[in-house]
Amino acid sequence: MGICTCTNECITQPQLKLETVIQNIQSCHNAAQKTITLCTSTLSTGDKLVTTGTSIKNSLIGAVTDLNAESFAVIADLIDGDMTHEAKQLATSMKEHSNKCVELSLAMVKSLEESVDALPDTIEIYIEKKAQQSITDELSTEERGLASNIDEDVKELSTCIDAIDNLKLLTAIQSGSNAFMAIASKSEICRKIFGIIRKFATSITTITQAILALDVSAVISKMKDILKAIGLCRYVKQFAEGCRGLMDKIIILFEGAADKLSLLWKALSSAKDKMAESLSDVIDAQSFCEKAGEKMKRLRRSTDGIERQFNPDSALTLLKSFNHNRFGDSIEVAREIDNEVGGAKSKMEHAANVIYQEYKSLPPMITDGISDTLDDDEDVEMAKTRIASMESELDDMEKSIDTIKSADSLKAGKLLYDEVSNLPPKIDACQDMIDVCRDCASKGKFSIDAFLGKWSLETAVTQVQQMCRLVSTSRLLTEVAVHIQRILLVMSRLLEELSKRVKSVAGQAQQFLSESGVESRVESLLDSAGDAVADKLGMMMGNFLGK
Repeated sequence: MGICTCTNECITQPQLKLETVIQNIQSCHNAAQKTITLCTSTLSTGDKLVTTGTSIKNSLIGAVTDLNAESFAVIADLIDGDMTHEAKQLATSMKEHSNKCVELSLAMVKSLEESVDALPDTIEIYIEKKAQQSITDELSTEERGLASNIDEDVKELSTCIDAIDNLKLLTAIQSGSNAFMAIASKSEICRKIFGIIRKFATSITTITQAILALDVSAVISKMKDILKAIGLCRYVKQFAEGCRGLMDKIIILFEGAADKLSLLWKALSSAKDKMAESLSDVIDAQSFCEKAGEKMKRLRRSTDGIERQFNPDSALTLLKSFNHNRFGDSIEVAREIDNEVGGAKSKMEHAANVIYQEYKSLPPMITDGISDTLDDDEDVEMAKTRIASMESELDDMEKSIDTIKSADSLKAGKLLYDEVSNLPPKIDACQDMIDVCRDCASKGKFSIDAFLGKWSLETAVTQVQQMCRLVSTSRLLTEVAVHIQRILLVMSRLLEELSKRVKSVAGQAQQFLSESGVESRVESLLDSAGDAVADKLGMMMGNFLGK
């Protein structure tokens, strides 16, 4: 079927209004030229966006592929850094250009449709029927694919946006990577779309330029070209609207990713810094525990010596050989141990407080689903059992000290000897508890090392939980240290009371020797004292020792 066969007659009809047709075609031509200029500028912007988006994507994928705690700050800066802000601005610019393209396409379509309205009804109906069919046949396979897949592309971006909105620690790595991969790929599609729009706009200018160069009476012969131009304008509008929809989603995704992903990685980076800062505290606590353990061995040897002196072969040998300095030495060592244990406790308390506050400041997207209550292991259960038994032992020691204070000096020896005999197992128990403290410090260091090490999707929750483990082990060390210090305090008091009582008896014995006319030096006692004096002194020391 051809164009109207009565062309000459139609041209002479008043309703044809060819001058109006020419004016509208000129308007379309002008709008198409503006579209070309806009698309040329936008293609340059699109190239930058694609390059920037791809760079962010590749850097992010590279960072999460070899992920460790040092990567957190790098990723946070990458997601919320200058490159991302530049990309967001480029995306915003492309969206604005898309809006302008839609406006220009509407103006072109309006101009050509008004040109058609100015034609006779028979020609107008023909053009409306053929316009879309004509241009569809002109589209390439890629162009058809882009046109038909825009809705799916928008849905894909919407899925990424939903994933970012519902971001969790377990999904952060994958969702972040997907988001920036989608941004890069969809930006490339938008760049292609603007290339197609420029191509169509160029075709429209070619058509309109050719029509405008004709004599007015010949315009009607170009109706096929006009209907092609109308179809092109409609595709410009369709592609521009599709690009605008994609850029809307890309901008939302940029903003969501920059806000939530950077918040997550910045929080993890801050946690990394706090864990790293706490490492020195934990190492110092380990050192304090090591020193306390070595000094506890010294205390054990010292009290062993006191026990042996309390059980000599004869009372006179006791008086001769008893070393009062052992009491002072043991008390001094106990105080040194107390200082070492206190140092370990202080360091771990500080680490626990810092990490606890840091954990509580983490956003819910990281901590949701993570239990900060950890199952106790065998060492913890053993420590708690030992602490419970130590409470009763402390009460017994307190009572013993009160009993010793109130006992007669010459009859208190047996009681004191029994308490001295009980000191070694108590010191051994303290040694075990110091070992628990040392293990706690070692576990704290392990938690820090694990947090600062390699990360993956599979280990992320466990590694965040290391913060809770560090707090838990630090608090256990503190609890155990408090009980060790309480026992050391009671031991020191016991040793001080023991020293007082022994010195008292020694003084009384010395007074007896002096009153008996025997030289006060114990070295000459066995040679110069008579049997009566020796018997009397032996009776006194026997009473003291409960013999």
